Parts: sequence; structure tokens; C-alpha cells
Amino acid sequence: MDDVINKILQMDEEARKLDEEAQAERIASREEVMKKRKEVYDDYLKSAKEHIESYKAAEKKTSEARWKKTEKYYDNVSRTLEKKFRDNKEKWVSEIVSGVLSFTDY
Repeated sequence: MDDVINKILQMDEEARKLDEEAQAERIASREEVMKKRKEVYDDYLKSAKEHIESYKAAEKKTSEARWKKTEKYYDNVSRTLEKKFRDNKEKWVSEIVSGVLSFTDY
């Protein structure tokens, strides 16, 4: 009978050890999954930040090119208007004065 009780106790002890090992393995697996999840998240975040920085740089370059083109266009318009003003100033003043004076004759 002692033999049977000893075998039962030994089997119980082995079952407890197996259970403890399984618990430890489950905890280790959970920690490994959490670690891997953090690595994946960090890699994704790093990649996203790099993509955003690349996009910002490209957008800034494009924006500066558009701004230079617009600035050049308006500089040309401004020069054209200034030239027209210089060339026609006297004529326009005379026309305006003549027009105003012609209304006073009525």
C-alpha cells in the first residue's frame, strides 16, 4: 500500500512540476509575444516617420518650385505693368484730364 501511495505522490509531484513548467513556458511565451509586438510596432512607427519625413521633403521641394514659378510670373507681370505705366503715363494723364474737362462743358 505504501508503494501505491508513494507512486501517487510521485505522480502528483511530477504533474505539479509539469504544470509549473507549462506555466513558466506560457509566461515566457506571453513575454516573447509582447516583446515581438513592441518590435513590430516600433519598426512600423520608425518606417512611418521616415516615410513622412521623405514626403515632407518632397512636398517642400515641390512647393518651393511652384513658389519660384509663381514669383517669376508675378515679377514679369509687375515689370510689364511698370513699363506700360512709364510709357503711357503722360498719355493717360492727358486722357483723364480731357475726359474730366469734357464733362464740365455740359
